Amino acid sequence: MRIDFLINFKNIFLLFITIILMGFIWWLIFLFNILPKNYYSKTFPNSSLNNGVVVLTGGKMRIEKGMEILQKGYADKMFISGVFKPSEIEMRFKIEKSKKDLLECCINFGEKAKNTIENASEADNWLKKNPEIKKVILITSYYHLPRSILIFEKKLQSSPEIYAVPAVEKVDLFEQPLFHLKLITSEYFKVIYTLLFVK
Repeated sequence: MRIDFLINFKNIFLLFITIILMGFIWWLIFLFNILPKNYYSKTFPNSSLNNGVVVLTGGKMRIEKGMEILQKGYADKMFISGVFKPSEIEMRFKIEKSKKDLLECCINFGEKAKNTIENASEADNWLKKNPEIKKVILITSYYHLPRSILIFEKKLQSSPEIYAVPAVEKVDLFEQPLFHLKLITSEYFKVIYTLLFVK
């Protein structure tokens, strides 16, 4: 009896590991091939009046990318969700005068969100105050985009059209391979959790 149990347990365990590994391989293909080709936005809607940029803090170049898109006129409002305050943004990123003007006129902050679900909640409140925004240019790191899109599509009540933009378009994975592997692996399990449990 015990031997049969151990054999069954081993088979189930091996099946579980196989499913996890196959899923991880699919995740890598999706993250580096399917997502960039089918979801990354190379162009933006023509009218900036109905467009808003949402930046999720927590990674390199996210805020800079948002400022770049705003300055190019692809949107006329931006929301930065996370734990930064306006004064911290100005000091940390050494904002020059032209961008300081944007801070005053066109950028709002959510200063409490500590995770992606809270980011989406802050963004949802911002969109309710700006009902003219029908299209959201969502900016975060490449590994974070899939889960961010999933959560935002679930949580934003106004159901805007989402344009996904990575903070850095071309990432050198070989520069810090272990760091990227850790991020990608962690995000894989977070995506699974989001698919199964976040409503």
